[in-house]
Amino acid sequence: MDKLVEYHYLTKVVFSEKVHSHSFLLRCTPSENEYQKIESVSSRIAPAGEVFRASDCFGNTVYYGMAGEPHDSFEFGSSGTVRLSGLYALKEPLAGIFLYPSAFTAPDSGIAALLSSVRFSASETVSEKVLKLCSALFSRMEYAPNSTTIETTAAEALRAGRGVCQDYSHALISLCRLSGIAARYVAGFIEGEGCTHAWVEYYDKDCWRAADPTHNRLIETGYIKLSHGRDFDDCSIERGVFSGAAKQRLEISLQVQEKSAGVSLQKS
Repeated sequence: MDKLVEYHYLTKVVFSEKVHSHSFLLRCTPSENEYQKIESVSSRIAPAGEVFRASDCFGNTVYYGMAGEPHDSFEFGSSGTVRLSGLYALKEPLAGIFLYPSAFTAPDSGIAALLSSVRFSASETVSEKVLKLCSALFSRMEYAPNSTTIETTAAEALRAGRGVCQDYSHALISLCRLSGIAARYVAGFIEGEGCTHAWVEYYDKDCWRAADPTHNRLIETGYIKLSHGRDFDDCSIERGVFSGAAKQRLEISLQVQEKSAGVSLQKS
């Protein structure tokens, strides 16, 4: 059964002093696909001069431009209504790039050892194998905010035994690819949480299905997809370069609600 979900997302970057010549690239609006249909969407970017909309090499929607005048804060985000299918499945030809290691997902001996501890049977489906990998990873990792950085690799996170959704996703992608299952990183929003989230799409026959290793489950619905790529580096919501020596502080707000349920969830 379809689910109609309304969301409001905004990130505010606060600078310790004014900056200028601020070039940016943003991935902050949901993508349109057979799993999710965009009923309405609007974006906010301020301050900004001329803003351009395009698609990156993976088909994700990006906004880019430059805020030239001095400013001590920068806001970006989007709001909209998305109709989610009851089945997370995206029929696409397989791009071979998702079978090979990337900068954040390269396996080491620790990841290889974890994979060798998982026993697959010949009769198991790809989804059953991915769920086994999720469970093995979930038993080895502890969710620990601020224990890693955006530069932490899958191997480093598994070695430490802790991380956040980005780390769980990188580790599952590494396990999948090492076992011959194509996998890619996804950034987006999830019902029941007030921050951006990351999960994994894996290739099963002729379509992409999804798993959430942070919650140790396969995904059916309730997730709003912003972007996908080889790893976090391809899916970062914001990239920017500016002139000035200012420090930065982020203020993030997100509300996600099923329109029929009328329950709002937020965190800032």
